Order: sequence, then structure tokens, then C-alpha cells
Amino acid sequence: MRKKLYFQKFASSFQSIVLLTFITLLFSGAAFAQSTSVTITGKVTDAQTNETLTGVTISIKGTTKGVFTDVNGTYSITADPAATLVFTYIGYKTTEIAIANRSVVNAKLQPSSEQLKDVVVTALGIKRERRALGYSVTEIKGSSLTEARETNFVNGLEGKVAGVNVSNVATGPGGSANVIIRGISDITGSNQPLYVIDGIPMQNSTYRQTDVGGGYGGSDGGDGTININPDDIETISVLKGAAASALYGYRGSKGVILITTKSGKNAKGTGIEFNSNYVIQNVIDNTDWQKTYGQGSDGVKPATGSQAFELGLSSWGPKLDGSQVYQFDGVLRPYSAVSGNMNRFYKNGGAATNTVSFSKSFGDDGSIRFSASDLHNNSIIPNAGYQQQSFSLSANYKFDKHFDVQLKAQYINAFTHNRPSVSDAAGSLNFAPMFLPPNVNVTSLAPGYKADGSENQFLDDAYTTNPYFVAYKFINNTNRNRFIGSADAKYTFDNGLYLQLRAGEDYFNDINTIVTPNGTAYQSDGAMTQETIKSTELNIDAIIGKSFKVTKDFNIAALVGANSRKAVTDQLDATGNTFQTPYLYTVGNLASPTEYQSKPVVVNKSIYGTLDLSYKNYLYLTVTGRNDWYSTLAPGKTNYFYPSLSGSFVFSELLHLDWMDLGKLRLGYANVGGEADSPYQTLLGYNNIGNLSGHAIGNISNGGTVPNSALEPSSAKEFEIGTELTFFKNRLHFDIAYYDKKESREVIPAVTSKTSGYDAVLLNSGTIQNKGIEFLVSGTPVKTQNFSWTEILNVTFNDNKVLTLSNGSSNYPLGYSRAGEDEGNGIAYMSQVVGKSAYQIFALDPARDASGKPIINPETGAPDPTTATYKDLGSGISPWTTGITTEFRYKHVNLSVLVDGKFGGKIFSGTNYYAYTYGLSKETLPGRDLRYGTQQLYPQDYYNALSNNGSMFLYNDSFIKLRQIVLGYTFPASMFNNKIQGITLSAVARNVFTIMKHTPNIDPESNYSNGPQGIEQATVPYTRTFGLNLNVKF
Repeated sequence: MRKKLYFQKFASSFQSIVLLTFITLLFSGAAFAQSTSVTITGKVTDAQTNETLTGVTISIKGTTKGVFTDVNGTYSITADPAATLVFTYIGYKTTEIAIANRSVVNAKLQPSSEQLKDVVVTALGIKRERRALGYSVTEIKGSSLTEARETNFVNGLEGKVAGVNVSNVATGPGGSANVIIRGISDITGSNQPLYVIDGIPMQNSTYRQTDVGGGYGGSDGGDGTININPDDIETISVLKGAAASALYGYRGSKGVILITTKSGKNAKGTGIEFNSNYVIQNVIDNTDWQKTYGQGSDGVKPATGSQAFELGLSSWGPKLDGSQVYQFDGVLRPYSAVSGNMNRFYKNGGAATNTVSFSKSFGDDGSIRFSASDLHNNSIIPNAGYQQQSFSLSANYKFDKHFDVQLKAQYINAFTHNRPSVSDAAGSLNFAPMFLPPNVNVTSLAPGYKADGSENQFLDDAYTTNPYFVAYKFINNTNRNRFIGSADAKYTFDNGLYLQLRAGEDYFNDINTIVTPNGTAYQSDGAMTQETIKSTELNIDAIIGKSFKVTKDFNIAALVGANSRKAVTDQLDATGNTFQTPYLYTVGNLASPTEYQSKPVVVNKSIYGTLDLSYKNYLYLTVTGRNDWYSTLAPGKTNYFYPSLSGSFVFSELLHLDWMDLGKLRLGYANVGGEADSPYQTLLGYNNIGNLSGHAIGNISNGGTVPNSALEPSSAKEFEIGTELTFFKNRLHFDIAYYDKKESREVIPAVTSKTSGYDAVLLNSGTIQNKGIEFLVSGTPVKTQNFSWTEILNVTFNDNKVLTLSNGSSNYPLGYSRAGEDEGNGIAYMSQVVGKSAYQIFALDPARDASGKPIINPETGAPDPTTATYKDLGSGISPWTTGITTEFRYKHVNLSVLVDGKFGGKIFSGTNYYAYTYGLSKETLPGRDLRYGTQQLYPQDYYNALSNNGSMFLYNDSFIKLRQIVLGYTFPASMFNNKIQGITLSAVARNVFTIMKHTPNIDPESNYSNGPQGIEQATVPYTRTFGLNLNVKF
């Protein structure tokens, strides 16, 4: 009901917005000013390519009156015949043309020097010519993430950047995104890149991370990038290699994603922009269960309600015949197939995002921009969702030719309501809707609780929870307040020497409340955890730099800087079981709450420098160095130096070929370090654990791991070579890269003797290598004044291999699947294996004969589970990834389609294991009326025995998906007498459908960890989105 009311309110608001916009447009078009001035028309084009330019500002010199060109580059303005028109456009030189009593004034604009140089943002926010770079950098425009948007904008990068693998856990809104750049580079820890926003490193930790393959799920606590409003993003630069990210030292070893937010510098006078996005989210139900046999056991249906309760999820009954049969609640219902339980339990979700921004430019002196945004996302999960309000301010001012200041700030208030568990463990709300017998309607389980508030169980298993009880009685909420701000001051002397000081802070305060309510079958007295996390990261940089023109052909640019970083995470957890007063969910009401507090402080000091050499605009060389001092390492081990060397040879400058616009070879090498942010690994530490009820708080040691004062940060060495080729006036472009990266000295726990009192010791013993090729080609086969067709294809191959582990060990287990769990050992587990790709999946495989067929036990007619052994069946990481974007533009209409895919990985499916066990899989239909072996085994027992063969549920996770469609129409400004700069209305869709896959009943991207990939287990379904995006610029 709450969701229905929300959608009604939103529909009303949306109708009001559309109506208001229509009225504004109507009156704007009707308010044609009468004037005796002459009407001037014309067309504005690029002086070099003769292409029309859309959105050029044409103003009358000395006045505030102005108009914009439409999508055909034409304009119309009334002016005095003796006036002068001023043409301004981003990336082009400002041009003034006298009217001189003409009625038609055409203009050809010359690209500015920055436009000609193809400038991109690199490390430390430094803008450099792309041709000068000795490494690969991919830049994404923020506008590509705002139409068909994701709640976490990082998911919108999927399939768009070569060398970048994006995935996520299906946890509804508020979840994290998993990004891997150029392969797995950390054997036991996180592989996430560093995110830098406006020059300031931001926190992107995932607290309360989902269980890493351990089978017991947990929930996805979200990450830092979800708080960034894509409407505020100007560009995103992806630094993929070590040479590109070396200036960030130890933090850049896994790649860097640079986010540059919008400012008001591009505004012409005062500008207002409004963007409204609304999408509907549909459940993608991949299950295709049998609908022939119903609830029961050994071919017999339940005769009483208690029998139905005991049978639970067993679908081994007789054929469905429409007769009346008892169900778990003692009610007689038809023994007939019920379709769509997943769609009956999950609802259509919806997300509405509205952003308004105000920009003001003060010409060359500065600018200001302010935006406010509201996001409401109602999840497909009942009684769950995500809300966020964010505010952004950007201001810059140039006091004189020497001194300028830039200030940026963002404030975010976010609330995540009822995060779901992502596995099949107790408290999962997806297990029942997915595996109910074909004749049981999931709505019969509603409301999920009895009159006294306790769980209404539907089967004789306390750990399979009623999904409605989970949805409406469990609590898993997060309140977040966050501030990201920076101040940047720069003073430039007359000789070009500059001094720059930059300070930035990223602070957030999370309050997580997790409640297992009274009356839960597996925890009748209830339980609660409340976490308060206050995290602050402060970065201060001081930089001095200068450019030198040594000779006419030889130039040098140099800078030296220092960085001070301090990160503090203050976490207080209070947890306990048994509420003294039932249904009062406060920490103070717990019988014996236990308190845990930690406050690690990490301090790093760094100095860095870069030297750029260029010769005759075709030879470039860059040398960088950074020295980091770690507070987390032992004395004598705190100081590490990280160098890089890269160069570029633009050979097209020597060839002078008319058909080649750019021909470039690049080469880079770097040695960077891994993170050493985990404190207390080098010295024995103690944690305080006690309770809040007045009892004494005791001390215990830091666990079962021996501290090691000799620990060092890991070392990553990477070599990169590539080429960029552009032909036919930028109509065809190639970017090809080869890289070889080896990360050594990784910290790996090594098993030690139990007599030492510890389980393991930390050693610098892990080594992992990635070799790969990245290929990007973009081309525009057709380009006319009214029509263009563009194709962008990226393909990546990454060969990943674990070279060494600890103490000569060949295997490091990461976790196991709970499916088939027997005293802690599932039928599949994940491990790092020397000589193999990361995330190898092992599954129980029965003994086989010479032909490879399972050896059958003659007495049972099924493979003997006692002969099964674990077999390495492949990696959960896909070595091949690709994405292809097709774009068409015809006059005012544009169409963009993204298709992406991954190939070569494996996935173990816990979902299909359970489907065999419960008799839901269509593969269990043959022979249901037969008996097997000398013991005349029922099919139920046969398939249960067969399901111990874990290798049966190992699938090829290759897929191709139609990921995104955007169809937009831009209304010409002339329709509204140029009083509105532009209006674009777009129909959008994400995760449209799967073109190809090999995984029955599950999505090939399924996973229940935002770490290692390759095991899924009855996770919440993914969603498909359809909607509209309206953008209006005044």
C-alpha cells in the first residue's frame, strides 16, 4: 500500500512537472517580442570540418540578449543592423562579426588550442594532451551516465571501457559495485581501484561486506560511489595502468578512476538546468521449473496439513491433478500449478530522480554552480528501498592574473531501508519464492506473522524463514550523512612558476541497525546489532611547478609535491540476543548487550614529482617518482619509492599523410606498491570486548594470527605498450594496448603449528600476474548534415595466473558453497591455486570410467557419493570481455544501443543444486514413474544421490546482453524563440534482455559476494528498467 501511494504521488508530481514544462514552452513560443530591429539568421559551422555546431551562444555585443543554435546549427535573432554579434562555444575561439546591414550572417568558428590538443584529465587532476601520454587513458562524459542511469553510477560503466570489468551483487538499491581493472591483482583482499573526486581521494570501502564465498551470505552494505550524483559529473577518466596511476603511489596499484564534477565555467551568464528521470524496475525471473508434479514425497501428496508442513519444499509428489489437497496451514487448495511465484512476491519497483542546478559565469573571473537532487528508489523487494538527497556547490574565482581559488563541496543524506540477505542462509527472503512447490502460491504465506507477531512458519525448518516475515518484521537499515569537500588555491608568478595548495576531506557517519525480531523461528527471543561508523579521510597536497621552453623545439614541465593523509575510522558496535521486553528493539532492551569498539588511525606522508619532456610536438617523455612513508609498518620498513617512465612517439607528425590524423606509439613502465592500510598487523594488539550492563570489560588478543614486524607493502611492476591511430578526419580511430603486470610480496596467511597458540602467520609470499590486450575501435561510417552513424567496439583479453602462495603452498581456500553442506564442507568451494587463474572453483566429482562417465553403484542406480573427490573445474573470472555501442543521429532524433558480453568464465550454481534436491528442475522429470537399481530406488532418492555430484552444477557463464537502449528527441531552441537553450526527452532501458547464455534458471552474472566471483546461491533477482529522462536547459 505504501508503495502504491508513493507511485500515485509520484505520478501526480510527474504530471505536474510535464504540465508546467508544456505551459512554459507554450508561452515561451507565443511571447514573440515585436521589434523594429532586423531579424538576422544564419548557420554556425566548424571552420576546419565544416560541421554544424549545436548550442552555440550568439549574443549582441554590449547587451545581455542572446540565442542558441539548434541541432542544425542555425539561429535567428533580432538586432540593430549596425550591431555586432558575438559567437561563443565551448572548445572554440570566441568570434565577433559585424552585422553591417545584412540579414544573413554565417559564422565559422576556429577550435581553441585546448580543443585541438584533445586534453584529458590525468593523475593529480593535471590536464595533458592525449598525444603526449605514454599510457592508456579512457575518458567518459558524465552525460552518458544520466539518461539510462543506475542508482550507483559505476554500474553504468559496464561494457563501455576496455580493460574494466564491472559487476554487482543483486541486492536491490543501495548496493555496491565491483570494479576490476586489468585483472585480479590481490590474492586475498580487495581489487577495487582508487576513486578520486576533484583531486581528492574518496573513501569507497564496503562495510558489512557480503560473505566471501563462505555460504552464509550477509548483506551488501553499499560503498562510497553510490552517493555521487551522476548529474554532477562532468567527466570520468579511467587510469588503467601503473604508469598512469604511479603518482598516487601505493593507492594507485589497482587503477584509478578520476571524477571531475561540473562547474559553472561553461555557463553563458546565468543558466538553469533541470533533469528528471523516472524508471520502472521489473523482476527478471530466470527460473524455468517443472509444473507437472506437486508437493509430496516418493510420489505421494500430503494427506494432512501437518504432513504438508513437514514436506515443506519437497516437490516429489504425484502429477498435479486439480484435486483438493492440504497445504501447510491446514487449508485445502487445488493441487494445480501456480505460475509466477517470483513475480507474485516481488513487485514492480521504481526510481525517480530530480536534479536542478543553477550556474553563473563571471567571464574570465570565475563561476559558481549549485545543484540539489532528490532520489527515491522503491525496491522490487516489499517494504525496502533507497532514498538520497544531495547538494553540490562549486565555485572558482580568479582574483587577478596571479591568484585563483576553487572550492567544491557535496553533502549527502541517504537512507537504505531493509537491505536483503544475498544468500540462502537464515533470514533470506528469496529462498521460499524461488523454491516453493509448483502447487503452492507464495501469497498464501502472507502476511508472514501470527496475531502475536511471531513468524508464521510454512515448513518444518526454522532456518527457512517466511519471506513476508523477513520483509515486514526484519530490520536492516542504514542512515548515512556524508560530506566531501575540497579547497584549491593556486598562485602563478610572472615567470610561470606556480604554487598550489589543495586540501580535501571525505567524512561520513553511518548508523546501521540490524534486528532479528521476536518470534523468529530460529531466534525466538530476537537479536540486534547497532553499528555506528564515523570515518574521516583528510588529504593535503602542496605543489610547486613550472614549464620551461628550453629551445624552439624542446620543452620541459616539472612539478614537485607533498601529500599528507590521515584516515580515522571510529566504529562502535553493540550487539546481543534476547529482548527483555518483547518487540521493543533498542540496545538498552537487550538482556546482555556486548560492546565492541575500534578506532584505527592510518597516517601516510608522501613526496612526489614529475618531469615532462617534449620535442618538436612528436616526442614525449614523462618521468615520475613518489616516496611513501607508512604508519602501519614497523620502524625501518616504512619508506618505499615508486618510479615510472613513459613515452610517446607521434610518428604521424613526420609522415604528413592526408588520410592519417594521428599515428602514435606509446610505452610505459612503473613500479608501484600495494596498500598497507591495515593497522596492527606488525605488532600484537588487543581488542576491548565487554558489555553495556555494568559488567567489567576485559581484554583479549587480536585473534589467531601471528603479527609480523617484517611485513612490507606488496610491489606491482607493469610494462605497457600501445598505439593510437586516427584516420579520415577523425572518422576512424584505433587504440590498442598490451600490458604485463606482476604483483609480488602480497601478504598471505600461512598456517602455523597449533602449539604456538596461533592459527596462522602473515608473510609477504604471494605473487600474481596479469597479461592482457585491450582493443578499442570507433568509427563513423556515415556522416552528413542530418544523419550520422557511429560504432564503438571494445574487446579485452586478460590472462591471469597465481604464481606463488605462502610457504610453498599450492592452494589457498577462499570459501565454499553452503549448498550440499555437510559438517562445514560444501559440494563446491573456491580457492587460489598456483599456476592457475584466480578464483578456481572446485566441486565434488564422482569417480568415472575410462570414457569419462560416472561409475554407477548397481544397488542404487546412481553415482556413489562416497567415491566423489574435489575437482578443479575452472575460474570464476571471464578472461574475455567486450562491449559495442551503436549510435544513430537523424536531425533531432538520436538512438544509442549498447550490447556487452563476457566469455570463458565458470559459475557454480547453488540454485540448480536445490532445484534438483527439491524436484523442481525439469531435468528431474524423466523417469519419475520408474524405480532404479536393485533396491528399486524412488526417483527422489536417485536424484538426491545424483545431486551430490557438484560438477553437475558448474556452468559456462559466458553471455551476451542487450544492456542499454536510449532513444531521444531534442526540441530545437527556435521552437521556443530561443528562450530555452534546449530540451531533450529520452526513452531509456537497461538490462533489456539476455541474447545468449549457458546457465539454466539463473542469471550468468549472479553472485553473492562483492569480492570473489564464481559462486551463486539463490540470490535476489536482477531487474530490468524502462523509463523516461527529461532534460531542460534555460
